[in-house]
Amino acid sequence: MAPCGATRPDRREVSLCGDPRQYDRRRIAARRHIARQAGVLRRAQLRSALRPLAAHRAVQRRAADRGCRHDGRGARVIDLSLNEVETLCAKAARGAGFSWGLAEDIGRAARRIAVEADNWGLAMLSLAEHAQSFELPDAARAARWRSGEVDQRTGRPLCPIRTAALLLDEPLPAHAMPLAILDVGLPIWLDAMLRRSVMGVARPVGPATRADVVIERRAETELPATRRRGAIDEPTLAALNSFAARTYVPESERSRARGAGGGRVDDE
Repeated sequence: MAPCGATRPDRREVSLCGDPRQYDRRRIAARRHIARQAGVLRRAQLRSALRPLAAHRAVQRRAADRGCRHDGRGARVIDLSLNEVETLCAKAARGAGFSWGLAEDIGRAARRIAVEADNWGLAMLSLAEHAQSFELPDAARAARWRSGEVDQRTGRPLCPIRTAALLLDEPLPAHAMPLAILDVGLPIWLDAMLRRSVMGVARPVGPATRADVVIERRAETELPATRRRGAIDEPTLAALNSFAARTYVPESERSRARGAGGGRVDDE
């Protein structure tokens, strides 16, 4: 009788890679022509038979550039989801000096602009850069609006965000509309913020820097559009990220020691 653990002479050693008695595709593949081997592995009969096991570089580029494209001028354009558009614009607005409440309204308004046009990035950048130069709507001017009196210019463009917030918090009476508001800065934001109410801008404003607008009453609020992504070029995205970075808390020795993964906080 053979000792325990010894291999019987009439039994072959079993391969660690698999049972050789079972069906093995590698044996068939070893006898297959290299051109046919490339067609089977790559599922493309027109692919070159040379280097059949090499990675397909075109597939790698498509995977790396997912969500990115180039415009006619050669600039790189990135497609963001509408949630990313809203979050980025809210942070950039807060970094530009708006309160968190207004920043969230700006993010939702930017989402509406991104649904309709590709210039939402430039519109947001213009708003962030000129946030501190706008004129705030005062109580006396708002009282003239509600009484139906003629609006007056003040010399500086009126802030579209705070004007829209004022109109949304205290809607205009029916007898005061249509209302002409003079010298509104970046009126595209006033139009976007009023979309969720029964008020709206009478004429399309477009990407104007400052313009006179007419507020009128609409029969019903507009339904949300179905577009799901917003395009932005790389320089504009970098500029908005610089405004958003102002909302971050500066790092310190305490944050390095007690932050996520720092020190021995997770071991306590």
